[in-house]
Amino acid sequence: MLYIKFAIKSQEKFIAFKEVYNHMCAVRKPGYQEEEKTIDWETATDEEIDHFMDEDKPKIELFNQLFPVYAQEFLRNYFSYDKSKSILVRADILSFFNYLEYGFEVDLDALEKQKENEVIVKFSTGNYPYGGMERFLMTLKAFELNPIECFDGYNVYLFQWTSDYEHDAIILSEKTKEYITSLQQK
Repeated sequence: MLYIKFAIKSQEKFIAFKEVYNHMCAVRKPGYQEEEKTIDWETATDEEIDHFMDEDKPKIELFNQLFPVYAQEFLRNYFSYDKSKSILVRADILSFFNYLEYGFEVDLDALEKQKENEVIVKFSTGNYPYGGMERFLMTLKAFELNPIECFDGYNVYLFQWTSDYEHDAIILSEKTKEYITSLQQK
């Protein structure tokens, strides 16, 4: 079982993150279908028709609904930092959101409080590289949830954050051995 432990700075922002987490769980369930758009062609205005025909609009609206302004601002800065872009462009939103829904190829198994301000998200996958964790880490950071430790399938390591967007991985060899042994005993 893979995991990421993170520290909560704000309960309110953790609750907001849980909306994203719940959506990520929902899209992974068999039979999940997105809400189908409808339009009354007889009475629709040109603006309503344009809105209806824009296939990306529902995803962007859902992103805006799930990600509060402070989280969008963090991601805007991340994209700017990561790609030298000055604005959060539509393509960034769509590819980032698509990753959370479908590119992060994991089953989200649990979101559990460990301590008062420490939570663990447990996930599993039959795929490797399963989409990687970087964008999920940035999602956590966007809600001021600070990743502190993880098991990536190979090592348990501590995050030593060198900036808002980059970290060094401090491998915990002894803890890795203990964790892998505990998994084998289950």
